[in-house]
Amino acid sequence: MTIVLQQTMPEGVTIEMLDEVTVEMGVEKDPPKGLLLHVHFVENGRTRIIDVWESAEAFETFQRDQLMPAIEKVMQRLGIPMDGAPQPETSITEVATVVRGS
Repeated sequence: MTIVLQQTMPEGVTIEMLDEVTVEMGVEKDPPKGLLLHVHFVENGRTRIIDVWESAEAFETFQRDQLMPAIEKVMQRLGIPMDGAPQPETSITEVATVVRGS
C-alpha cells in the first residue's frame, strides 16, 4: 500500500546536508525503486522531508541499502558522530488514493 513519509529533522540538520546525502546516493539521476515523490525544504526553521512511496517495504529497502550508508558517509566527512545522534521526528501514513499527474 502506498505511504506518505514525513520527517522533521533534528535542529542543526541543514538543507545543504540533505543535498549532500542526495548527491552521495545519486538518486536525482537514478531514483530508488518504489519512490513516487521526494521533497525537502525548510519550514519554521527546521528541515523537513516528505516522500511518497509505493509501499513501506520499498522505503525500508531504500533506507537500508542506500540512505543509511550515504548518511554515514556524509556525517563522517563532516566529522559528525553517528552514535547518539538525534533521530528525526517521523510519521508514516497509509494512503487511500493516489492521483498521478502527467
